[in-house]
This record gives sequence, C-alpha cells and structure tokens, in this order.
Amino acid sequence: MGLRGHSGAMAVVPPRVNHIEVHVANLDPRHDGVRIAQLSDIHVGHMTPAAHVRAAIEVANAAKPDLIALTGDYVNWRRHEAELAGDQLAGLVASRVVAVLGNHDYFTWGAGVTHALERDGYEVLRNQHTVATVRGAPLAVIGVDDPITRHDDLDAAFRGVQPMTRLVLCHAPDRGPSIAARGADVVLSGHTHGGQIYIRGITDRLMKKVGMNYRRGTFALGERTTLYVTPGVGFSGVRRRAGEGTAAEVAVLTLRRRDPS
Repeated sequence: MGLRGHSGAMAVVPPRVNHIEVHVANLDPRHDGVRIAQLSDIHVGHMTPAAHVRAAIEVANAAKPDLIALTGDYVNWRRHEAELAGDQLAGLVASRVVAVLGNHDYFTWGAGVTHALERDGYEVLRNQHTVATVRGAPLAVIGVDDPITRHDDLDAAFRGVQPMTRLVLCHAPDRGPSIAARGADVVLSGHTHGGQIYIRGITDRLMKKVGMNYRRGTFALGERTTLYVTPGVGFSGVRRRAGEGTAAEVAVLTLRRRDPS
C-alpha cells in the first residue's frame, strides 16, 4: 500500500476518486446527473499529512460537484487539530458544502471543529435539515449528529422535512436502517476506513463483533434507500491502508432516476 522512500518510511498514497451511480426512485428529472462529492474521516494532524488532505480537496474540486458532503472525523484527539481542520479543509468549491460531526470530533472538541468548518463557509448540521436548490430543483439534506457519542436525534433531524428527494449525512453507517425507516433516499457515511488494514476473514469478523456491519461500499436498505460507506481520506492509529477496499478516496456519487419498472 505504498512505496518506501529514501528514509525507509512508507510513502502515503494520495486519495483516488471513486465514481458511484446511485439510482433514486421518483428523482426530479432536473436532478438526474447531479454530482455529490463525499469526503470523510480526514483525521488532520500527526496521522494524516497536510499534502494528503490538500490532494483530497483538489480531487473533490476537479469533479466539479453540485454539492459536497463532509461526513465527520476531521480530527484525531488533540484540541489544536480543530484549527488545523479549518485550515486544511478550506477551499472546497460547490454551491453548498454541508457537514456532520463524527465521534473523534466530539472526543476532541465538537464546538471547535464546528466553528472551524463554519469559518470556511461550510454548513454543519447537528440533527437539522436544509433544502438545497440544485439545478433549479429542491433537495433535502439532512444531517444526523454522531450516533457513537449519542448525539443523534432522528426526530429532530427529520422534523419538518417535506416530500422530496432526501439525502442524509451520518458519520456511523450502522444507523442506516433506522434512517432508512424515516424515508431517506441516499445515506452517506464513513467511520470504518474500510477496515484500514483489511485481512479477509478476520477484519470482517472483528468489525461485526463490535457492531460494525457495513465496512465499505453500496448497500440497499429496503426498497427505497441506498447507503454508501466511504473508506474515507485519512488515517487513524497507523499511517497506512492495506487490503481490499481500504484505499483512501473521495467518493463522487451521481444521482440517476430509477426506472419505475
């Protein structure tokens, strides 16, 4: 998962772009082809090099997304990383950049991370929703606060949401089935890093043992809802990703109208 430089240290592989099509029933025709870039699990600071973060920003902007979704864990454990997150994540370009917090953000300094993201002009949704006008049509964007630290409140997050396509951001994917039951069309999550160090037959078993049932990729939750779990951008624990489905990525999801038949 990388090349060793002259110092013998493991070189960090830049984030790739991963294109995914998501088919949505009753999608407004104006939203067919809408692109959403998702960045998650940045973990700025001593684990994730600033150049790696900036490469992710460049990849996201190059996709020319209509909307950018940030799905949590911008920091590791240290309060000063909140300021770093604001600095390193600046410059994302889309009509709206919408974010939720993750467990590491709350472990570290939730208010500080929120302030840093808002300083960049990004919207942090904490059990709230907003309506984004995308290509002339309304899209509900719902932010479910971090379930791991028990800040989530689905009643508050969905309160007042009108009938329209519903995009939900939630850091932890295992909240997905409960979110799907509220009538979500697309749920974007992170948290898992794809296992980060993935060993077939072992990593999956260990993740399920601690209640993590969605490692990475696309999952159908009932007849209506699609969950996408990105392995994310940064590193936690070790500065390495290895194994199938763990590569650092910026996900670019394209909405497509599902054929009623």
